[in-house]
Amino acid sequence: MKLDASGRSDTLVLRLSSSTQSVSAFHSLLRTTQAAVREAAQSSPEGAAAFASSPTPQLVFKVAKASANELVIEFRFAEPSADHPPHSVSGAAFSAFMDGLSDYIKSSPIRTLWGDVPSRSDAARRPGHEAGPLDDRMEQVVIELERLGDVELVFGEREIRLTSGGVQITPWR
Repeated sequence: MKLDASGRSDTLVLRLSSSTQSVSAFHSLLRTTQAAVREAAQSSPEGAAAFASSPTPQLVFKVAKASANELVIEFRFAEPSADHPPHSVSGAAFSAFMDGLSDYIKSSPIRTLWGDVPSRSDAARRPGHEAGPLDDRMEQVVIELERLGDVELVFGEREIRLTSGGVQITPWR
């Protein structure tokens, strides 16, 4: 199993191809990602229980690496206190998030050499794929990720790369 830069396997890693980002695009990505991860987390019994109790887990991040050509950010859920101890919901939350994002991407129209597909609405989905409960939220995440250029999301052994050349999901399940 791949671990993040700190040796943890309960962390979602976001790699950006540049450390210089638009404040509004980055802010929007953080808000959209937080909403999507929380929504995905609540789709499991463990996640629903964690977010039903008070205080709820907080999504926190740290900058793991910053250079001229790369910015690496690690996300995890933490207890809401000054020192942010890890919360046990992280693994289930990020697994559900990666499942939802992978499923959404796989059910979306394939990009072509002629440019972006104009709409990812239910009508534009690939035949035979039903819209999932997280699809609207995942569409927002993909839009925000695409605004930041080449990006990679990593959780454990799973990776989702969005580049100008397309999308790569490993392992493909």
